[in-house]
This record gives sequence, structure tokens and C-alpha cells, in this order.
Amino acid sequence: MKNKGTEKVAQFIAETGYEHIPEEAVRIAKRAILDWVGVTIAGSNEPVTRIVSGQVRQMKAVGEAGVICKALQTSADLAAWANGTASHSLDYDDTFANEAGFNFHPTAAILSSVLALGEKIKASGREILAAYIVGIEAEYRIGAAIGRHASETGWHSTPVVGTMGAVAASASILRLNMEQAEMALGIGSSLAGGLLQNFGTMTKPLHAGNSARNGVVAALLAQNGFTASESIMEGNLGFCNMFSAGKVKGLENHAEDLGKIWRIVSPGMSLKPYPCCRSTHSSIDGSLYLRNAEGVDASQVVKIICKTSPQHTKLARFHKPKSAYEGKFSIPYCIATALLRGKVVLEDFTEKKVADREAQTLLSKVEFQYPQEYKENPMALTGEVAVTLTNGAEYSRKIDIPKGDVRNPMTGEELSAKFQDCTYVFLAQTEIEKVLGIIHNLESLGNISELMNRITYTTKSSEGGRRKDLYL
Repeated sequence: MKNKGTEKVAQFIAETGYEHIPEEAVRIAKRAILDWVGVTIAGSNEPVTRIVSGQVRQMKAVGEAGVICKALQTSADLAAWANGTASHSLDYDDTFANEAGFNFHPTAAILSSVLALGEKIKASGREILAAYIVGIEAEYRIGAAIGRHASETGWHSTPVVGTMGAVAASASILRLNMEQAEMALGIGSSLAGGLLQNFGTMTKPLHAGNSARNGVVAALLAQNGFTASESIMEGNLGFCNMFSAGKVKGLENHAEDLGKIWRIVSPGMSLKPYPCCRSTHSSIDGSLYLRNAEGVDASQVVKIICKTSPQHTKLARFHKPKSAYEGKFSIPYCIATALLRGKVVLEDFTEKKVADREAQTLLSKVEFQYPQEYKENPMALTGEVAVTLTNGAEYSRKIDIPKGDVRNPMTGEELSAKFQDCTYVFLAQTEIEKVLGIIHNLESLGNISELMNRITYTTKSSEGGRRKDLYL
């Protein structure tokens, strides 16, 4: 008997078009797409991206899709691989809302695959939006079933569940029928994987690139008649059971509301105001408050207590970081940066800044505490920072909902400013405005190549100024 969960996801993929999607879902999708374009451009010159894109260039594959900021055309799967890696290289890309109960990065894999295939087939903006949202909705349901369990087992959920989201989105943009979509899910399930042990290294962003490439490969193979299990999500040897260490046998009832409730709207997705692991953000917000509102002088700090969930110190596990990548996964370094500089921005995550003597001295004063209330909800992003000064004065700040969460969202102006900060080194100001306009009106775009060509072939600019009328 065919499994109903897998069938529900495949049916949703095959039958959902732009006309079925509510306006609010489209609005949120355009915000996420703008954010992805910005962080991918910003990540295009990172060491990990240079290595991956260099390898892609050497392959000299047929030109179907662009590698962002590299003036390079390659095959759709390799473009998805390179762009997916770039989009996650700074750890500045979005996550699902904390209320979802699981945490990983959805857009990096899904949009990288959709845009690559979209260029290959000359898809419209509406087709891009529909496929992206289909991928998000499918990925959310699979994440709801196994996301937390996979992470607890040691799997990185972004390449595990992200592969399946990318498969769903890729199958959607190619307009696969239900049977083909089932095959694509089955193929993708055997390509998925990635380990938490690789956090803080180049391999973590590669996970996102692999997921995007997996989606493209699985969908193209299925389109050409390649076979796999038609009920891959369930069973003792199925995707859910294997990646949850036997805790979840299938999608259960998580796929029942597909097409009825749009999870991109509720609980929604969180956009990052800081270019580092989401597990650090409450501590950053608390530290920024102490520095900027309370006037705490970092040079007078003798002790720092950070109250958080032990799950967050497992994810952000580098308490004495030695590299830029480790700094992104270091709560002590992020606290020190916020207290020392009054902000946390891209330039704070360099080898030089992480090795800075002042920062290293201050981060060594951080001690962790794990109160019972934090243990009861291990993935909650609540956190508290308390400091003691040389004169004995004590200050503390608890953050229940960090900036960027759907309950404390970045404004349109803040998102536009983030985009500008991510792109001004790579794009002329006139090009930044054109890209903002294209994404703002993406549903009207006839061919996605109009957007991709602008961000594949880029020009450096020293122009200043920000346009404030294109907020999403």
C-alpha cells in the first residue's frame, strides 16, 4: 500500500501553482528572496566560495545558469552547488521561526536550486515564486516530523531536510507529475546528509550547496525516468526513521494541511540581523543593550554570565574560537564583540578580529549557566547576559525574542539596509536599485535571467546613498 504522507507531498508539488498561493505568502517569499540575494552576493568572495566556484570553473560544464558574482555560466546542478554554498558561507541566511520547534536554514538550498533550474528553462518570476514556496511548505512538514530529532542525533538538518525541500522546489519548477515527484523525493533521500561535527569549518556552508545540487539532480533524474522508492518518507528503512534514529516512522499527520495552511506565513521565517549562528543572537541582543543602553564599559567588565540552553552551546560550540568560522559559532566571542564595539557586523568575523587580544581577553570571562527553565525548551532562543564590573556594579538583560524572529521582525528599512551592506562592494548603486526593483515586482518578471544576469556579472562601485522606497 502506498504511503499517504509521501503521496500527499508529491501531490502538493504536482498540483500547486502560483494561482493557489495567498498574497501574504508571496510577500514574505519576496523578503526572503531579497535577503538570499544579498547574503549570497556578500558571500561570493569568501574562501569557501572561491574554492568551490574555482572547481566549478575547471569543470567547464555546459552554460545553463549563472554563478553569482563570478561572471560564470555552468550547468544547473553546479550553479546550484556554488550559489548554495555562497549563500550559507557567512551564516547570515534565514531560518524557520523558533515556534516551529526545529531550526535550520531553508532558503539557501531551495532558492539556489530553483534559480538554477529557472535559468535553464527560462522560468518567469511567478514560476520562481511558486516553486520556492512549494519547497518551503514541503520542507517545513518534513522538518516538523524529524528536524529536532535529526539535530539531536548529530545530523545537520539543513542538508538533511534541506535536500528534500530543494527536491520539492526543483520538481515544482520542472512541473513534474505526482509519480515523478515521488521518484524525485526517493532519489533525493539517498543523497541527503551532513554532520554537526563540521560546524565552524568550510564544510558547513558546503552542506547547503550540496542540498541545492541534490535537489536539481534528483528532479532532473526523475524527469528522465529514474526510479526510487515511491514511499520514501515512511517505513523502517525510510527517510524519517533513519534520520531520526528510529524516533519517527513517517510524516504522520504533518502533511495533511499542505495547501490549506501556509507555513511560510505562520509560524513564518526569521531573517538574521547578525552574520553568525542563530544560537548566539539572544546573547548579542542582551550584550548590545548593556553596552548601548546601560553604558557598560567593556574595559571594566570582570565577569560575564550567559544563561542559555545547553543545546545552543552544543550548536555554537567554540568557546575559545581561533578562526573566523569558529567565531560565528562562539557565544563568548559574539558577546565580547557586542560589548566592545556596540554592534555585530560582517567585518567582525575575520581572522584578525577573532584573534584580537581585547576580544580574546573579554570572551575568556564568559561563564555559562543552564537554568531549568532553559532546559525545558532547549531550542527556545531565550537568553540572558549578566556582567559584573570592577566597582562591583552588576547589570543584566534577558532577551525572550531576539531581533529577526517573526515576533520581533526586521523592518523593511532594516532589510533593505542589510541588502545594501551586503552588496555595495560588488554592485554599483544603480544596479542595487534595479535588483531591489526586480525583486519587489518579481511576480511581473517574464524571465528570471533578467535578475540572474545582473548578479552574475557585477561591477564594483564606490557610490553611496540608499534608496528607501523599495522596502518589502
